[in-house]
Amino acid sequence: MENRLKLRYCVIFNIFLFIIIIIVIAFCKDDDSTYINYGPNDELSVLNVKIDNIKKYMILQLFLLFIEFSRVFINEIASPLLAFSIYNPDKKIITDFTKNELQLLANLLWLINSLISTLFIMITITQIDIAVLRVIYSEITTIITIRLLLNEKEFINDNDLSKNLLQNYN
Repeated sequence: MENRLKLRYCVIFNIFLFIIIIIVIAFCKDDDSTYINYGPNDELSVLNVKIDNIKKYMILQLFLLFIEFSRVFINEIASPLLAFSIYNPDKKIITDFTKNELQLLANLLWLINSLISTLFIMITITQIDIAVLRVIYSEITTIITIRLLLNEKEFINDNDLSKNLLQNYN
């Protein structure tokens, strides 16, 4: 099976899995839970900051948007550079970094990411709208970042490749 088809099946199955999760949550939810609330309210406290009015809620959302945009952009750029330099078994010679520099940069980036992730878990579990909006901010940033990275590449589909090979052969 070709990679394109495998990837499409994975996406379709992932959508199906998400729908199943939403259905289970809808049927098993606790009507007294405050987690399914949305927007500012008297019971919403994010990292010990009460979010009880629209102004505080909008400031929280702008803060989350800025943090998520920065976090995703940094990780989409830095993680492949670090991972391919460190974990690629075929890359035995590293010219971009010294050994200590690469180790320090990788460990610092991953330590800070873990600490930020811990704080974001605490923020995300406070209320469903905060969790959903955080995902949306992340995905919008990922769309932009992936497009920037893909713009640096050249793509040839199978038909173009076949035509080029035939033209070069003749």
